[in-house]
Amino acid sequence: MSVKLDTLNTKENKVSKKQYKFEPIEEINVGLLHQVVKGSRTNFRNNTASVKTRAQVSGTGAKPWAQKGTGRARQGSLRSPQFVGGGVAHGPGTRVYKDRTPKKMKSKALAMAISQRISEESVFVIDGNGIDSPSTKLAASAIKEFDIKRSFTLVYSDEDEVLFKSFRNLEDSKLVSVSKVAAIDIISTDDTIFSTNAISKYLGDE
Repeated sequence: MSVKLDTLNTKENKVSKKQYKFEPIEEINVGLLHQVVKGSRTNFRNNTASVKTRAQVSGTGAKPWAQKGTGRARQGSLRSPQFVGGGVAHGPGTRVYKDRTPKKMKSKALAMAISQRISEESVFVIDGNGIDSPSTKLAASAIKEFDIKRSFTLVYSDEDEVLFKSFRNLEDSKLVSVSKVAAIDIISTDDTIFSTNAISKYLGDE
């Protein structure tokens, strides 16, 4: 099966319909897509929130006052959470955010995300092989030709260095390599643009 996608020829600055061998998934498994995207977001988290416990804060190890005879509650350390400058009880830190998702699930979720964008007519292809030097103006013109008015993701390949440099300064743009593209990259923006090299690699034509 094949689908027709709007393809821009940068040499002629002309958009035409071209066929690509892609089998869209008609029934979107929302549960699977949610699970994969949630796993991706989990893996993207930075484990930076951290506080010191009573064992980590600096301070004296001496007993504040005698166990008995003062009339006050017994205390064993000034580094306890109830004292100013003491450690924090049950605070954030030392937690690892990891989610292992099977490769088949990731691949299926990516195919579903792209299929959904195709059904919305939000997937485009650009032939950047005709660009000799980086040009943000040309990239902006391409966006205008595709009539993209919202955020978009550009999926590029290793051969698209000039195309990458042309698009990276555009507003509301997200650039991702075809070797690392995931479902979250597709659904986090409104439109998706593949380079001809990238879509060939994704479809296994190379």
